Amino acid sequence: MIMAFLKKIRSFFEDTGNYYWVFFYRLLVVMLIFILSRFIFYFFNKNYFPHIEWSDWPKIIQGGWMFDQAAILYLNALFIVLMLAPIPYVWRTSKKYQNVLKWIFFTFNGIGIALNCIDIIYYRFTLRRTTSSVFQEFSNENNITSLGFQFVLDYWYVLIVFVGLIMLMVKLYNLVKIRKSENVRNNRLVFYTKAAIIFLTVIPFTVAGIRGDFKHSTRPITISNAGKFVNRPDEIYLVLNTPFCFIRTFNDGIIQPVHYFSNEEMEKIYSPIHYPENPNAVMNKKNVVLIVLESFGKEAVGFYNKDLDGGTYQGFTPFLDSLASVSKVYWNSFANGRKSIDALPSSIASIPSMINPFVLTTYVNDSIQSLGHLLAKEGYQNSFFHGAPNGSMGFLEFMRLMGINDYYGKNEFNNDAEYDGFWGIWDEPFMQFFADHLNRFKEPFFSTFFSVSSHHPFQVPKQYEGKFKKGPLPVLECISYTDMALRKFFDKVSKSEWFKNTIFVITADHATISYHKEYQSAWGDSAIPILLYSPGDTTLRGIDQGLIQQADIMPTVLGYLHYNKPFLAFGENVLDRKDKGFAFHYSGGYQWFEGDYLLFFDGEKTSGLFNYQKDRLLKNDLTKQEPQRLLQMENKLKAFIQQYSNRLIENRMTAASK
Repeated sequence: MIMAFLKKIRSFFEDTGNYYWVFFYRLLVVMLIFILSRFIFYFFNKNYFPHIEWSDWPKIIQGGWMFDQAAILYLNALFIVLMLAPIPYVWRTSKKYQNVLKWIFFTFNGIGIALNCIDIIYYRFTLRRTTSSVFQEFSNENNITSLGFQFVLDYWYVLIVFVGLIMLMVKLYNLVKIRKSENVRNNRLVFYTKAAIIFLTVIPFTVAGIRGDFKHSTRPITISNAGKFVNRPDEIYLVLNTPFCFIRTFNDGIIQPVHYFSNEEMEKIYSPIHYPENPNAVMNKKNVVLIVLESFGKEAVGFYNKDLDGGTYQGFTPFLDSLASVSKVYWNSFANGRKSIDALPSSIASIPSMINPFVLTTYVNDSIQSLGHLLAKEGYQNSFFHGAPNGSMGFLEFMRLMGINDYYGKNEFNNDAEYDGFWGIWDEPFMQFFADHLNRFKEPFFSTFFSVSSHHPFQVPKQYEGKFKKGPLPVLECISYTDMALRKFFDKVSKSEWFKNTIFVITADHATISYHKEYQSAWGDSAIPILLYSPGDTTLRGIDQGLIQQADIMPTVLGYLHYNKPFLAFGENVLDRKDKGFAFHYSGGYQWFEGDYLLFFDGEKTSGLFNYQKDRLLKNDLTKQEPQRLLQMENKLKAFIQQYSNRLIENRMTAASK
């Protein structure tokens, strides 16, 4: 039966000669060249990868195939369309048409090969694959031509490698010729039907190849996804290829060096380096549990909004409300981004997103100091729980870069009966799964949970339909469901011995759509709950009118644990500060919260200053009324941007790299 099916498939293609086999063969030729380029790259740069063993190569090649595939499909998009377009057979097989295709093929793939060859040498200077930022880096150079000529002169052997690869591509391309078929002339209707079917089939597969797979829950693969296939972050450049990095970073908001102040001035205004008050202090090794709730905008939490709707507002999180009453709550709490991929770097590593999510930048493999890295050195067991299909949002790979190797996802849960059909395992069963594992972990441990159920298409399990009030937005019913799941989680873990020796940090990844005007403002659309709860510590209670942001979680937790070593964080320890603090958010422009004020900055000048506490709808611009406050806030924001940007570019994201 199988053989009969295969014969039909073969007959389907052979009726048109070998045209489609030649098409796939030509793409395989490019794949071969890319694989060969990776080994050549390694040969010339093996000193920079001292830990690579022969046993590592199968996984590197596996990952490389995925990134090469994406790059090749990018480069050959036009070739694929023109090669497969259902045009008359006589045209598509004509010498003139095939010559056009040949030169399109050679031109675009030649560019890809050239980019790979450039990095044979250029990698040594940057220790990164070249990205589109190279245009910005050399945009102000007037001698680019002479620099290029000198590069070729100094590294002439790379030119030989390039020419050799091009010759190999041309040779292999011409090795297999198109063989015309008389069957087409006899039955043109069948030919056009087949051509249309093949064209409409190949295009979706091409898109899937560029994205990484067909799953709607998976973002298109990015540079950080290469971390899945290596043991060390710097080894991802063996998995990646330069054309992919180049193409994938176009229009990604490339970070450029910033020079608002001299280094001395900048350090006086703002520094992200944190030093312990007492380096000899004994660390209090409490367990740390970070719970990140999908789309839990502050608007949904009744505890924060007792003044809404004339004081009648109830909210949709009765359990979170009750937990807030026995927690440390900072009244003005903000997310550092608007996407899930913004939240984890901010919360776990105190690295907020700036223009582009940190995860999607070319600097994601910088040496950093996350909670995972720092606590692991203190004997903590680290873990991450996310009920989505493993690899969703790139979290699996990113956690490894964060120093967190124990990943628990849909695969580990291993019961598709609890799968919501879209995003992952329903929050209630997955939180119970989370609780069961916490009960088995050896103390001290640091564990992060990321929920999934309060997400479009906004459904709850069938057994809970009609159990929660729906509210004016469909997401609110889901938030109530997750709040219930959170209550059941705490009901279970509160009976455990480790419970009172733990600090819980509960927050959201970002806000979501809102229906009150206050939360539709520039401050409201980044407002989220952030609670610090330690059941064994009655001093960690009450309401503070100050600011807190996701980037404050890491330094606050470390401060609470009496961590006694220097570290880098772009947030503050909110348990030990003398003012109301600050918060940062980027949304098409820079937003800087400081005390009661919110400043808008476009990178060059301030575009607005508001007292968001008194002016919740941000109607009264105070730029002219409060010039001194504006200057002070603008300077601190500039110093913040300069520290962040330049440290990322220069790979100085640790306290040791001052």
